[in-house]
Amino acid sequence: MRGHLVKRYKGSWSIVLDLDRRRDPETGFLKRVQKWFSFRGTKKKAEEHLSDLLHRHHQGGVLEPSKLLLSGWLDRWLETAVQPSKALRTYETYKSLIDKHLKPGLGHYALGELRPDHLEGYYHCSTLQPKTLESHHNVLSGALAVAVRHKLIRDNVASLVMNKPRARHNPEKIQAQCWEVDEARALLKAAHEAGPQPAAFYRLALESGARKGELCAFKWSDLDIDAGKLTVMRQLIKRWPLPIFGAPKNKKPRAIDLSPEMLGLLRKQKAYQAEVKLLAGNTYQDHGLIFAYDQPPFGMPLSANNIGQREFAKLTEIAKVRPITFHGLRHTAATLMLKEGIPIKVVAERLGHKKITITLDIYAHALPSMQRDAATKLGVLFGA
Repeated sequence: MRGHLVKRYKGSWSIVLDLDRRRDPETGFLKRVQKWFSFRGTKKKAEEHLSDLLHRHHQGGVLEPSKLLLSGWLDRWLETAVQPSKALRTYETYKSLIDKHLKPGLGHYALGELRPDHLEGYYHCSTLQPKTLESHHNVLSGALAVAVRHKLIRDNVASLVMNKPRARHNPEKIQAQCWEVDEARALLKAAHEAGPQPAAFYRLALESGARKGELCAFKWSDLDIDAGKLTVMRQLIKRWPLPIFGAPKNKKPRAIDLSPEMLGLLRKQKAYQAEVKLLAGNTYQDHGLIFAYDQPPFGMPLSANNIGQREFAKLTEIAKVRPITFHGLRHTAATLMLKEGIPIKVVAERLGHKKITITLDIYAHALPSMQRDAATKLGVLFGA
């Protein structure tokens, strides 16, 4: 490819790149395919810019950054890259985040004009939590990386941002969401008195450390009662009008060993559910779920929001224990397992953490007591 300069007037140049020659289908003659750029400056500077454009072209780089607005590109990225390849919940989360925050905050910039300081200013002015802003940054970085591959822009400016927002686990906040063992027992007592389904549901939440969406998606086919194992195969994405399930958070199934007491509660739940089915007759919508509505709409998945905001809050009040979030049951399960000396690798496997370092990072507050136990046991081992 060649190029040349055309002087327009003093201090203004047209840079012309000869990209190709193509045959005109009507005349049959070869025609030049050219790209014209405007440049202001001296002839020497224009020649340097021409040389840079030629080099970029030979390297397969971007000649002219796209003038497409970031808002338009984010919409296109959602429809062409995210929706076909990601889980429905992920797509909906990204879309909500983009529509509510990124488009109003940054969408007016052209892709080719977006700079790292634009992103830094957006993060600095936001009142959102670092964990939320980290999600914003990851979405932006993913969308801009695809724009680079499509040669709409030269660089992913998200990768050049200084002081990227990062979620930091606050040990004090996590510890505040953890119950002591007597509080957990009080909650289980209240759940047992509420009926077979709450008894099994909340015992399983504390014994397995499963996420709320996973608990609501367990099916009887996932339970091997003879082996005493329950496999996490899916999570609930949407419950209405028809249940939609997706893969677990880390995309991998995991098997959880259950105690004899837990298996006994699941047997009672199965018997109770059989009575509900008999009572509901044809109105029972059987999705094979272990935990399902035992009143209209019979058989539908439990409402995750209702569990967290109403039922769980009511049981907490009855049990007269400190109020925590439903996710606090997962924190409680992990913390109590670590305090009981269960190996961190086993805890990570039960929780479904991809890496053991995640477990160590989140539940570091439980480690000092383990250190004390280790010191005591070593003292006894070696004697006076």
